[in-house]
Amino acid sequence: MAKAAATKIATKTVAKPPKGKSQVKSPKQMVQAQFKTRQDLVAAIVSLIAGGADERQRLMGTTNAKLLRIHEVASEVKQKFGGKAGLIDAIQKLQFPAGKANEGWKEKMQTFTVKRLYDKHRQLGGAR
Repeated sequence: MAKAAATKIATKTVAKPPKGKSQVKSPKQMVQAQFKTRQDLVAAIVSLIAGGADERQRLMGTTNAKLLRIHEVASEVKQKFGGKAGLIDAIQKLQFPAGKANEGWKEKMQTFTVKRLYDKHRQLGGAR
């Protein structure tokens, strides 16, 4: 009986979207539409996060979907906070409202990625 049910599930066909309706683009198609090439997307991200050759090499091994998300977050951080340093200052104000953080804390925050810092800012109650 279980075998019959498994066969029935395996033979189901997936309905195609109606003609004239646009399908959801794949991450590769979105990269090509917005940036032309993957290298252009990585270059845009590196310029937003002020990264170097190491960042560029690391990003080249990342999936297109993750690259698009990183670009989205980096653009938002650049627009709202002016960059990574401004975001760290905003986190400091939320985490230490009564005083100032020590230098060790700031050094540790500098090692985090922009995306991780942005998530920390949201967790501390910063507006999105």
